[in-house]
Amino acid sequence: MKNKIVNDTIRLFIITLVAGIILGIVYNLTKAPIATQEELSKQNAYKMVLSAADKFEELADEKYSDANITATLSDALKSSEDALEKDDIAGVVVGTSNGAYAGLVVTVIAHDGYGGDIKYAVGIDKDGILQGISFLAISETAGLGMRAKQDPSFAAQFTGVSVDRYVLVKDGSGSNSDSTIDAISGSTVTSKAVLRGVNAAKVAVKEIKAAKAVTKGGVTVE
Repeated sequence: MKNKIVNDTIRLFIITLVAGIILGIVYNLTKAPIATQEELSKQNAYKMVLSAADKFEELADEKYSDANITATLSDALKSSEDALEKDDIAGVVVGTSNGAYAGLVVTVIAHDGYGGDIKYAVGIDKDGILQGISFLAISETAGLGMRAKQDPSFAAQFTGVSVDRYVLVKDGSGSNSDSTIDAISGSTVTSKAVLRGVNAAKVAVKEIKAAKAVTKGGVTVE
């Protein structure tokens, strides 16, 4: 009986050991291709909002890393005209074209959406012109706040112009000025959350350009 228990234990150990070795081999074989595919997916997502760029790089200074950038920009966000402390800058990458600065992609988390946090990427080119908005996470009310993502006409109001700050209007007069944005009917809270987040991205771009931040590849943001 004891011999059977010992033999079963040894067999189980050997099976576990072999399985672990196989899993380790498979992981090492697939790690690089998976990482490559993930990086390609991120690059494609960035290009959706900043098509002028052919490559995207992180900033070299650790204070601009995903973990630190909101704290780095905290004073600028709080002292902005809209006091944007309810928005986090989740990340920034620099778009380059043929090795030259082409613009920034700023990932924002707006914490004052009707259904919770709204996360999206904002592409702003080297001339300060907003090129696109791509929603990454949004849980607003179907048929109302979700139109921020599902109705291209809302996000389109922000694009193609260079302004320091957007202003929300609720009377359909948004087309009267580059800086005014028509709120989604019945979804003022969502509209305001998105607008404030875009304004936060604008603040981030202004501060990073003023600092002449440099990418890991040596490209200066200016």
